[in-house]
Formats: sequence, C-alpha cells, structure tokens
Amino acid sequence: MGAYLCIGSNGVPPSVSKRIKVSVDFTPMVWIPHQLVGIPMGLNITLECFIEANPTSLNYWSRENDQMITESSKYR
Repeated sequence: MGAYLCIGSNGVPPSVSKRIKVSVDFTPMVWIPHQLVGIPMGLNITLECFIEANPTSLNYWSRENDQMITESSKYR
C-alpha cells in the first residue's frame, strides 16, 4: 500500500506523471509473542497480541465462553 508516481515518457516532450494511491484490503493478521505465560498468584501480568488489518479491525479480549472482557478495576 502507499502512494506511487507513474511517469510516462516516449522521447517527445513533455513527460506526463500521475500520482496513484494504492490501498489493499486484507483480513486481520495476528501475532502473539508468547503463546504460554505463567505467573504466581496475586501478581499482575500483561498479555499482548498484535493485529494488522485494512480497514482497521475491531479488537477485544474474550473468555472461553465468548464473554467480552471490558475495562474494570481488574482489567485495563
């Protein structure tokens, strides 16, 4: 994706140019740095996942029962 400049020239002036913006829609790609994380009870941990998508995706964490985890005093 990005902006590209196309220049056409056949030896007869003037050359002609056109700026073209290319956008590629693609499904989300997910990277998880650590597949398994362990920590002693009572301590805090940060779970990370990285997502790339176009158009921008809607991202959220959920439990195994598909219940969405929302921000609270326990989760942020």
